[in-house]
Amino acid sequence: MPVSEAPPKSVRLAGDGDEVDAITDVERAFAVKLDYSEAPHWRTAGDVFNSLRQALPPKERDRSDLWDSFTEALAGQTFVDPKSITPESPLLGSSHPWRDVQKATIALWIIALVCLVGAVATALA
Repeated sequence: MPVSEAPPKSVRLAGDGDEVDAITDVERAFAVKLDYSEAPHWRTAGDVFNSLRQALPPKERDRSDLWDSFTEALAGQTFVDPKSITPESPLLGSSHPWRDVQKATIALWIIALVCLVGAVATALA
């Protein structure tokens, strides 16, 4: 029976602006500016880390403590244990309460719109 691996722990950014603060924290910690043209492709901690390595001077790219320093800066907004972050760790949390609220709000608006259309159709009939 194969052993199933647990999915990588998320950085738990919420997509509500904290990701901007997290990237700013990384830039500040390393005194660099990341290439934001790559940002649409950042899905994991490893993606951002690769962008960081490109922004660093060549002699800094292979520091033995680079990953640890990076995860410390990246996780500062979410309080996730930086040691639990791997290169495969998704940046966004899979279940965040605000996402659930947003989905529920959208569903309520759709239901309200359907009811309104139904009421108008009934009134015109």
